[in-house]
Amino acid sequence: MDKAATHVESCYDISEITGIRETVLKTLSPRPFGCATHVVTCANVRETLKICGRGYYFNLRKESKRKSAFTLAEVLITLGIIGIVAALTLPNLIANHREKETVVRLKKAYTTMSNAYIGVLSEYGDPTTWTVESWDDIAEMFAKYIRNVRVCSENLNSGTKSKCFKNVLRKDLQNNTVNTMSGESSLILSDGMVFGIGNQIGIEDSLQCTQLTQCFQIDVDINGDKAPNRWGVDTFTFVVNKDRILPRGAIGTHGRQSTCNPTRESGGWWNGSGCTGWVLQKENLNYLKCVKGNQDYCGQKYYFD
Repeated sequence: MDKAATHVESCYDISEITGIRETVLKTLSPRPFGCATHVVTCANVRETLKICGRGYYFNLRKESKRKSAFTLAEVLITLGIIGIVAALTLPNLIANHREKETVVRLKKAYTTMSNAYIGVLSEYGDPTTWTVESWDDIAEMFAKYIRNVRVCSENLNSGTKSKCFKNVLRKDLQNNTVNTMSGESSLILSDGMVFGIGNQIGIEDSLQCTQLTQCFQIDVDINGDKAPNRWGVDTFTFVVNKDRILPRGAIGTHGRQSTCNPTRESGGWWNGSGCTGWVLQKENLNYLKCVKGNQDYCGQKYYFD
């Protein structure tokens, strides 16, 4: 007996098909789809065959689903391929995300300090007219125009600044450990960003705005205490002129030719501090690709003339 006939027999109560059982079985036995045919042609078994046909149809659907399912081996192979693709692409995706995040945060830092400086200039005039005694005084002037900010004393050795942030030793572009970000007064923003205010010369000489083609500088760590604490990666320098703030590496800024040089093996803390202009203008950190060995990025000048 074929599957259709067997199914007819099993899907009814025997007492309900007395008198038509043999007719149904004989009709359906020669062809498995006879059940569907007799739904149309046999009035005396129509209702019986409708029920039978529906059950047989569902059985066919279940068999079809079973046949189209993946085997365990196929699933494991697919997962393996996905894992390999992920291992090849994720590092690049993560690096690209971090690069974009660096650009966004550095732009935010630039906007914040520039807007604050506009307020300072409006209230106090240009730096040559300021009457201040320390970098702390200048930090306080900037703090008036920045929301939710803390001022940290310039006296780092006394431990005062350590209460604000760790100010650990930084690394340059070549990963050489150099000095800390700044020994001057600092501003700590609500998002953890740090502005270090000071200069390579004393405050009195600095505010004459005649040396180093700047009045003073602001070092920025875009993520505070978090790693990598490295010049040109998360720590950058801006220079303050009489009327505006410029990113180091921009036209006319001090040391721009040597402060973002990925092929330079040494150079102190400043090698990387001058990448600021490049990052803001080009919106990438391509010089790091040269540092990692990609020679295609080593011939580029990462500053502006």
